[in-house]
Amino acid sequence: MFKHLMGFAVAATLLVQPALTNSANANEIEFSANRISADLVLENGMDLQLSISFAQAIGLNEDNVSLSVQALDPNDHRIVNRLPDNFNMWAVDTFPVLISVKPKQDRGFSFSGEAEIELYTTSIVYADNIRLFRSHAGGEFEDITTLTAAGSLRARGSTGHFSDFILLVDDRDANVVAAAKARDLANYLYNHVFSMEDQFGSEIQALTRNINDHVQQGRYQAAASNLNNVLRKLESARGKSVPSVWRSSGDIENVQGELLTKARSLRFTLGTLLR
Repeated sequence: MFKHLMGFAVAATLLVQPALTNSANANEIEFSANRISADLVLENGMDLQLSISFAQAIGLNEDNVSLSVQALDPNDHRIVNRLPDNFNMWAVDTFPVLISVKPKQDRGFSFSGEAEIELYTTSIVYADNIRLFRSHAGGEFEDITTLTAAGSLRARGSTGHFSDFILLVDDRDANVVAAAKARDLANYLYNHVFSMEDQFGSEIQALTRNINDHVQQGRYQAAASNLNNVLRKLESARGKSVPSVWRSSGDIENVQGELLTKARSLRFTLGTLLR
């Protein structure tokens, strides 16, 4: 829905590397063994507190990972061309900010499981239709929201690989969103079940089929019950049950991290429907 400010120039680009550009002020940027945190103010006054947390990471430092934050025109093609629904989704007028996390391919950074990303900003007045999205390699934005909260806006999600991230207004019917997420979860598992141990894969696949069937029929409580079972199994998976590592060389799929990401976001949407 193109009803936003036109001609909003690129306001800031911040590269989280040894040197920062003059387009934004970095009050605090920290790398630790399993966490990136940043407290940023862009030139136009928009503020952002960002954290990315890992259960276990290797080689997490400013030499191996670059982070850029850009304020864009809400109608910029880098936003509009990647929306799943151009009529019911759009950038937040007061915060058209694209966050890109790009590990350097040849530097050996890796992590296991999922990475949790949390954004907090006072530049947005809380609304219950704002969601956190990701997009990989310029592809379509995908809702990864696991939490939104007031004050002014806090949003949380997770990912099994690195991406662009953005907050978007999402006015789609939650029933349609849940149905799409359930299909996506089932399809992703179908395409990667071969990489799991046979028994574990069979159990997870049966559960995700049940989840998809329940969601398509509007049986959200039954779907949520099965989904919680899937999450417990994935969270406790060990060893060779399911591939669980992402690395910057991009040569392996973090199946556990991606399944957790998709399952948690579906649970969030089901929660909104069950309220």
